[in-house]
Amino acid sequence: MNHLQISTDPTLLGADLLPESLTTSPSVSTFLPEEDASTCLLLPETPSPPLDFSHPLTPSMGGTVTDNHTSVAGDDDQAAETSSSSGSSGIGMVGTVGAGAGNLFSHNTYQHLRKKSDVAKVPDDAMHHAATLGIAVTKDMPGFVHWNWPLIRKCTFFGFLGLIVAMVGIVVAMIATLPKSCNPPAAWYKGSVFYEIFPASFQDTNDDGLGDIRGLIGRVEYFKSLGIGAVRLNSIFPSKHYPDHFQEVTSLMDVDSVLGKVEDIQKLAATLHERNISLVLDLPIYPFLDRLSPPTIDVDHLPNRTEGDVATSEFLRLSRSARAATGETNPISDVLRFWLTRTGVDGFYVKGLEHFADDPLLVENVKEWKYLLGPDRVLMVGQRLVELLPDRTVHDVLAQIDLVDVFLDVGNGTDGIAKIVQDSIHGRLLRGALEHPWVHWSLGSVSDRRLSSGLSPNATLAATLMELTLPGTVSIFYGDEIALEEAHDPKDEHGDTKHLHHLAGMVWDSTQNQFTSRGTLPWLPRSASASLHHLDYVIEAIALRKRSPSIYLNAVVKEDKVLPNADIKSNQNDILIVQRWYPRRNSFAAIANLGQKRISLDLTAMFYSGEIIAGSAALKHERVYFNRFEINPLETIIVKLHK
Repeated sequence: MNHLQISTDPTLLGADLLPESLTTSPSVSTFLPEEDASTCLLLPETPSPPLDFSHPLTPSMGGTVTDNHTSVAGDDDQAAETSSSSGSSGIGMVGTVGAGAGNLFSHNTYQHLRKKSDVAKVPDDAMHHAATLGIAVTKDMPGFVHWNWPLIRKCTFFGFLGLIVAMVGIVVAMIATLPKSCNPPAAWYKGSVFYEIFPASFQDTNDDGLGDIRGLIGRVEYFKSLGIGAVRLNSIFPSKHYPDHFQEVTSLMDVDSVLGKVEDIQKLAATLHERNISLVLDLPIYPFLDRLSPPTIDVDHLPNRTEGDVATSEFLRLSRSARAATGETNPISDVLRFWLTRTGVDGFYVKGLEHFADDPLLVENVKEWKYLLGPDRVLMVGQRLVELLPDRTVHDVLAQIDLVDVFLDVGNGTDGIAKIVQDSIHGRLLRGALEHPWVHWSLGSVSDRRLSSGLSPNATLAATLMELTLPGTVSIFYGDEIALEEAHDPKDEHGDTKHLHHLAGMVWDSTQNQFTSRGTLPWLPRSASASLHHLDYVIEAIALRKRSPSIYLNAVVKEDKVLPNADIKSNQNDILIVQRWYPRRNSFAAIANLGQKRISLDLTAMFYSGEIIAGSAALKHERVYFNRFEINPLETIIVKLHK
């Protein structure tokens, strides 16, 4: 027996002869080498165990053990059976192994993992030998193993985070740039506000006492603050003695030297366009012309003019070719072509055309003019032309006209105003159909007295606010927004220019430059007064008009049906009520009192209640009921109606 109290008697082991190693501790001679070897990977130079390998503790079934490391089994060896599964000690292994497995138990043949450089030097025959045993071996490690993965992870994280932030920023920007309202589209001149100016009386920049085009350029921010859609200039052309006799025009292709040059008009148009404001010129063709000339092209076979500049270019080509072939010219067409190509203006008010209402060439000329202007530029005429047109030509002429100027004479009382508006809406003009022109309402002009002088400054404000609620396009004569009065000449020192006193120089706030320098006298006496505090009311009403389709649109068009969206009523020749509406929009009512007394009205048959939004600073945003509606003299109040 040994020190483990295990008998070493051969008879107990059931074998004639056992290796001497079995009489010693198996932990040294048998188990330890196998345990050590089992923890090492099979590397290329490590030989595989022989297929006839038998564990020393497994009884031999007929073979002969030759030594401690190898044994040769007979051909009839049977597989040994054991109750243990294939473990680290090899007990219970099934099958035979070759003698090469002895290397697993050798203390001198342990194989260790090597460096990458060592693996790269593995010979090809060793790799081939390992491949035959099903072991995948490469000469080098993959490149991505050596990448800087911590840096890659950081970059990926921050890149993903930046992408999320960018997406959120794009969404926020899209939401912020969405239009705040979704109003029906309309051409730039439909429903907008025009600002009419007599250039010689607006702003002087060269200290000669007369306004000029450069003065208009210096006041473009004022135009923008008003919220207008277009500036309309009357009388810029040379005359015998400008501005005293501005009506006696000597040329339609130049600017009077008092005002400046053609290049100044070009710069003014460009400056206004930068602020989304258009420029329209008055074109006084009478008495400059005494008859209309034949058109320069065949107007009955014009190409489609709805293509904008493309069609205009085609017109210019055809016009030039026609003139070259016939030698004829059309003076007005030449004038339009000159200003369009030299300055880029946005339209013309052809004045004096009513003198040619019966001219057989009128229809052809108007067609040619409108085709030259194109769909985006405006062609205006006066109401007098429409009244004088024969029935046979009225439709053809109006089909080419964009705006018809209608003068509202406030001095005739509210009954006269209501009649003019109703006739314009339900008569030949404001039908709402696409082929009909829009009305261009005017309260003042170069040929009429100032409202503030004929009535009072408050009457000017009341009439202007009422006008800003009418269907169509509205015009404000310069100075009416501040109730500018006529030139003050109590001693009649300027009697020779008395017919021009309503064209007094513009009055500006004391913090701004005045019409002309302090050392220069204006060409007309200074105006009597101006109500600068009226300006805020006018700006507020213009802004309301711009954002409310109920006010700036002239009709409701549904499925080719034109329905009115305005109703005008007057009472006692002092009260005027303008009601405006549009589907799915707020409804409004403008109540104007042009009389001299405070009036209390019962309007419950028309309205129930509403909120004052313009016209009265003291009552603004106050809820009102119409069972007892009170309004001061010479006042207009605009109410948003409650449904």
